[in-house]
Amino acid sequence: MNLKVFTSLALVLFDTANAVPSFVPKAAATKQALSIRGGAGPLDPDIAAKVLLGTCAVQGAYSHLAPNKSMGMYNITDDKLSTLLTECTGGLFLMYAITAYGVLFTDMSTIKAIGAAQIPITVSNLRNILNGEQESTGCNMPGQYANLAITAFAAYACLSGADYATTAVKALAVYLGLANTQCRFAPEAALKSWGIDLKDRSPVAIFETKCLGQLGVINAVLIGALISNVDAYKALGYSGIPALLMLVLMISSGDFKNIGFEVAKIYPWMALVAVAVVTLSF
Repeated sequence: MNLKVFTSLALVLFDTANAVPSFVPKAAATKQALSIRGGAGPLDPDIAAKVLLGTCAVQGAYSHLAPNKSMGMYNITDDKLSTLLTECTGGLFLMYAITAYGVLFTDMSTIKAIGAAQIPITVSNLRNILNGEQESTGCNMPGQYANLAITAFAAYACLSGADYATTAVKALAVYLGLANTQCRFAPEAALKSWGIDLKDRSPVAIFETKCLGQLGVINAVLIGALISNVDAYKALGYSGIPALLMLVLMISSGDFKNIGFEVAKIYPWMALVAVAVVTLSF
């Protein structure tokens, strides 16, 4: 993730924070509105959201806390770089789950929920920088410092109630979208920009980079929709659309088969996301 992108976003952030009055959007969905709107399918929207977010939280926690074992569930052995990427992907799973659950099922404001969701990945990035994990894989450290600065700043702005919190969240959504689109659709170029040697760009590392990018993109869609005052249930549903499309693309392009991933194990994920999209988006 590029230092130039971070610098540009930082300039936008600080230039606009003082010029444009900030607002703190409230979660648009309420129990009353939900009971009126219902969902597009027979499944209760609350249940659809909780099952999706609970599954994401469990997968995210496991990948985040035990990245060297997480892919073992799918009969994949991670190398050192892939393990680091798996941990980051777990952090993005947790970001997604915490953001949506906080807005939908707690008294937290949208801004506070987004801020709290930055904590796991910020802490893990800091830990990996301090213990040398990222540097030992060949990562370009200025880029890692930039990642840490962006999520830490967003967390501080949101949780402290700063006037520029909304601007910080918008910048975060743009950064997540841009950086992770490259990871998803041009993973080798992304790894090269991080300073990773060609010999270390294994098929599993490339696959994990795509997964990282996919989770980053759906977080960008969710955060962008929420900060734009889209109904929180619909925002969650909309964020599932790119997730579902990218899973279909990974299957059709042979990404799973290329690393020996049992494709049948991804079908439950696809079904879960599809149900959430249909139930929550319409």
